[in-house]
Amino acid sequence: MYTKNTKIVCTLGPSSDSFSEITNLIHAGMNVARLNFSHGSYAHHLKIIKNLRKAEKQLGRRIAILQDLQGPKIRLGILPEEGIQIKKGEKLTITTEKIIGERNSKEIIIPIQYKEIVKDAKAKDVLLINDGIIEIKIEKVIKNKLFCRAKTGGLLKSNQGVNSSTASISAKPITEKDKKDLEFGLKNNVDYVALSFVRSPKDIEELRKLITKHKKDTKIVAKIERHEAVKNLEKIIQITDAVMVARGDLGIDIPAAQVPIVQKRMIALANKYAKPVITATQVLQSMVENPIATRAEISDAANAVFDSTDAIMLSNESAVGKYPFKSTATLSKVAITVEKEMERHPEILENIYARRAFGALNATCANACELAKDTSADFIVVYTKSGYTARHVAKYRPFITIITITENESIARELCLTWGLNKIFIHNIKNKGMKKTEEIISFLKKIKKVKKGQRIVIVGSASEQEKIISTYKI
Repeated sequence: MYTKNTKIVCTLGPSSDSFSEITNLIHAGMNVARLNFSHGSYAHHLKIIKNLRKAEKQLGRRIAILQDLQGPKIRLGILPEEGIQIKKGEKLTITTEKIIGERNSKEIIIPIQYKEIVKDAKAKDVLLINDGIIEIKIEKVIKNKLFCRAKTGGLLKSNQGVNSSTASISAKPITEKDKKDLEFGLKNNVDYVALSFVRSPKDIEELRKLITKHKKDTKIVAKIERHEAVKNLEKIIQITDAVMVARGDLGIDIPAAQVPIVQKRMIALANKYAKPVITATQVLQSMVENPIATRAEISDAANAVFDSTDAIMLSNESAVGKYPFKSTATLSKVAITVEKEMERHPEILENIYARRAFGALNATCANACELAKDTSADFIVVYTKSGYTARHVAKYRPFITIITITENESIARELCLTWGLNKIFIHNIKNKGMKKTEEIISFLKKIKKVKKGQRIVIVGSASEQEKIISTYKI
């Protein structure tokens, strides 16, 4: 499964937390393990991390760890155990008071845990409850109460999630729980931290400060699931390290028909800036219960590969589903099949060189890919200190094996999320200029990754003033 270029992120949970299951997922094509901090104890997450590291060592495969912070979930308060059934057109009152909701002969009263809702929401705003199944329109706001009318009926139950596609929720994306979870993650050397409900670049900057405060340089994944984030998309992508198309909450916060459009735009922008992009949510949802995916799900995953996503993510499919191995293997097969066709038919790749937008340094990486194609090179060899050069080579989707050399293990782990970077080696190149090229070739021969007669293109540290592109026949 490691012949694929598109990476797979697997959420680990009760169905996949054991050493044997993690080993199976790595064999099936997992590149990044996601730990969802909306669920599970620290003890459970630590168990997963230890099993991951053990499996890595045994299989000789590097797997990055993505910690996904819960963020500020807005939820209903406590309701009767049987819930409260509401009908379309009925009036109800949503209150921030700490009471148990009730339906009596006069009114329906529903508590909500988020007190600032009375400041953030206004008349004509729409609240979406239980993944958007129930729509509530606000008619007026008085003190700590929202007087509403149900646009659709349904059963309200305790702690159901609340979204709004019209109101701007002021809750900060980083809660006190997130800060404690972050400390745990950084202590256990996670490679990425995903921030939920990002609205603007400022949210990324705040998380960056917290990470720096712990004397770490852990990379950030911005989850795009708010309408405010869609408006600030390019600025967010510029400041973050990676981005996730979080289609679940995004499809509630904006009209569902717009999600595929936003997905394409996000992938294109992330490719432009050489930031890894993850396509997520309900990719193979039916495989939570069934051993095979639907044709529509296969098409959805294939289209993400066609769009040049760096990675595709499994959530419930691998965390709590019945078939975590089969789900992962299915995604791998889709990626391999689509990539072969993209390689055979380059016209499928839409204007890939439009991604060249950054002047001389970035042109180094683009030119290296073109040179490799023109000379029918066997490998593109990238030496990178920060990961910049490797990511900017990969964004041109050369379909030529990329061998990456870096001196930093943390950079090697981060690159597990980037398309096409499967062969990553740790080595400190000490020389400069042409001597650097000679040292790189000597190292490749030593580890037996090149052989006589092969042609390689070498790209050296395009992020520095010193830039090297050279071809070499072994």
